[in-house]
Amino acid sequence: MKTSIGVALGLLLATTSSMAMSGDAPGLFRYVDPRVGNGNDDQGDTVPGPTRPAGSIHPSPQTLVGSNAGYDRDAPISGFAQLHTQGSGGRTTYGTFLISPQTGAPVFDEARHLSPKADERVAADAYAVTLTRYGIRAEVTPAPYAAIYRFTYPAGRPATMVFDLTRKIRGELASAGSDVTIDPARGRITGRVRTRHYWNPAEVDIWFAAQLDRTPTRWGVHVGGADREGVMQASAPGDTQLAGWWQFDTRAATPVQLKVAISFSSASRAAELLHEDIPGWDFDAVRRGTQAAWNRELARATIDGVGDADKRRFYTALYHSAVQPRDRTRDQPLADRKTPYWDDYYTLWDTYRTGFPLMSLLRPGVYRDNVASIVRTYSRFGAAHTAFIAGRNYHVGQGGDEVDNVLGEALVRGVPGIDWRSAAPVALHNALEERSSRYRQQGWFAVGDPSPEPDNQRARSGSSTPAFALNDFYAARLAEAIGDTGKAALLRARSRSWRKVWNPEATSDGYRGFIMPRYPDGRFQPLDPKIGWDGKKYENVGFYEGTAWVYSYAMLHDVPGMIDAMGGRALFTARLRHALDAGLIDITNEPSFATPWLFSDVGRPDLASYWADRVFRRFTADAYPGDEDNGAMSSHYVFNRLGLFPKLTSDLYYLHAPHQPRGTITGTGGKRFTIVADNWQPGRIYIASATLNGRRLDAPFIRQRDITGGGTLRLVLSETPTRWAQATSGAVEPRR
Repeated sequence: MKTSIGVALGLLLATTSSMAMSGDAPGLFRYVDPRVGNGNDDQGDTVPGPTRPAGSIHPSPQTLVGSNAGYDRDAPISGFAQLHTQGSGGRTTYGTFLISPQTGAPVFDEARHLSPKADERVAADAYAVTLTRYGIRAEVTPAPYAAIYRFTYPAGRPATMVFDLTRKIRGELASAGSDVTIDPARGRITGRVRTRHYWNPAEVDIWFAAQLDRTPTRWGVHVGGADREGVMQASAPGDTQLAGWWQFDTRAATPVQLKVAISFSSASRAAELLHEDIPGWDFDAVRRGTQAAWNRELARATIDGVGDADKRRFYTALYHSAVQPRDRTRDQPLADRKTPYWDDYYTLWDTYRTGFPLMSLLRPGVYRDNVASIVRTYSRFGAAHTAFIAGRNYHVGQGGDEVDNVLGEALVRGVPGIDWRSAAPVALHNALEERSSRYRQQGWFAVGDPSPEPDNQRARSGSSTPAFALNDFYAARLAEAIGDTGKAALLRARSRSWRKVWNPEATSDGYRGFIMPRYPDGRFQPLDPKIGWDGKKYENVGFYEGTAWVYSYAMLHDVPGMIDAMGGRALFTARLRHALDAGLIDITNEPSFATPWLFSDVGRPDLASYWADRVFRRFTADAYPGDEDNGAMSSHYVFNRLGLFPKLTSDLYYLHAPHQPRGTITGTGGKRFTIVADNWQPGRIYIASATLNGRRLDAPFIRQRDITGGGTLRLVLSETPTRWAQATSGAVEPRR
């Protein structure tokens, strides 16, 4: 993040309210500041609008410039959209169903109804702002599937509201067809858009139903360039703007209220969800429900012994970690509502590394339901892919088949309540049918092989091959779980296929042996191991978002083999120190999330603690060090702050020094696991000694059950490196 941006944001935060708008309402939700991460790809790509935990609807203000989230804190506001992604990069999605409160004749061109803002108030439970162009005070608070708006219009001018159905983020036209119906007698408007040019290339129908608290006095539609006053129904073909509008009488200081619900199923379901979630017109009651939902969610992990600034940053990250994926279980036909339905994975390539492990500790029931939803996707579509967005699969090709990793992590971490006989076939299908044919036959994804993604070639030999090998490790564990020993043996053997793209002759900075892309004829591609995506240069040369240096540490399912390939523990340690010291590892991008903690696998937890602290400091007070990535980056922060980090493919968590004297995880049934550092001070980043439930701990790991069963981890910290846990010999392998 550029310093000038950070300074400007700091000044903004000093003059803008961030605490809840409900005064002295108690609870942890007061610490959440949804403006954290409201910058571009280098800051987070989050939105300032409020949502419920895993809420289906996510209302937020929109601007015509800014991040992928559709918001720039310094730009004028065009209105309020009902759907948003949380911290995703790349092609934009959502910003759907823009509501634009105006005065006077309706204006449909966003650039012509932009308004400067004043008195913006941002919180977990509600958002409010004054649109100074019109003198309108706008407020919104969400329920799970619906939101209620409160608009205070000035007296003396016609009060107008425009509904733009066909736009998306940054005001782009993104429709393959749309329709709208206005029912003036009931004060209701409904509509549908068939999306186009979203992140997922599939075209998807989305409906809304909105209810006004009064009868409009004028109304009409806008189709293309034509205004049709008095018309109550219209349709538009693809790539044609469609909007509805109405006007109504207002009284001075009497707010106009509007409630709106979104459905991916039907217009009738949108209307039903509107009534179910917000049957009346009590704005403050809906807001109190949002407060209560976030208080319950944020109480799952708490920190003590630090000031409000630290708590603001922690609980905001915890808030972001629980926004996506979204629970759309009730947005289904009646016969399907007993089956969990979770949506908007952008993508599992990001979230399996930190988001789902955190979920396994804090929300195991949600993890269970996500697995059930993945199984449902498989049974419905014949496959479950890495990106599932707006109810449609998308075989992205960023790495491999990360659904397998999400399922496998649930298995090795013991997430309860999962039917593995239903879940395992999802991964086995991926392993035996969906993997690249060359990988299945020869053991590597080759340079020039076609990507599974149809419109943006992301798959690369150097990154997809080890990704498929990791997928195979998890698939083998799932096969074992259902007693299919034949497939388990096949996939265990195939999980070593990363060695097919390990070039022992490749050299860089005096070190030998790297993951390198490989041609179909078996030759390695002659690349400089430093070429590609390294946090400074963003080129996908042979690797997706990485380099040979980055992906040579990616074999998390075979850490002993990876250490051996690099020449043993001493050389591995020296090489990893060099890689990090020289900036060859992009430590806040997903492929390298776990890399600094590998020091603990070779008996150097002091170095893991040092680099955990270095990573921690990359999260500034107001920004993430890159896309927030739908909970991946925020979950990373939560783990780092608590002093834990997931050791993927196992039921272990690495230990490093926490960033407060006390942190507590409250699991299912109220069991509490507390991490205590009595002598904590800023700068004490090393562990000198540790006890777990009163017993001396000499290894830099604890198990899932140690946390979920409740207890106390007590640490003594040091400002200087210590030899604690360095006696641990060799890399710790996952339990079999």
